[in-house]
Amino acid sequence: MKTKAIIILLLAILLIIFALQNTEVVRVKLWFWGMDLPLALLIFVCFAIGVVTGIIIPTSKEKKKSQPEEIKKSQPEEMQP
Repeated sequence: MKTKAIIILLLAILLIIFALQNTEVVRVKLWFWGMDLPLALLIFVCFAIGVVTGIIIPTSKEKKKSQPEEIKKSQPEEMQP
């Protein structure tokens, strides 16, 4: 437990240093929409979108794989190939 707390503390310190060093404001444009925001926030938002996408995509693939198995189980034995 102590090791986990130390790792979390180190990661939090690195995150604070990263945010303080990347305070430069950048312009993000998409079609007719534009926004000014700090670079650290932009990187964090992109990371969060990637994490959410990475969680959703493998979950949907697992559901597709498990569906045929469930269908096979519900069919009588003589109908299964």
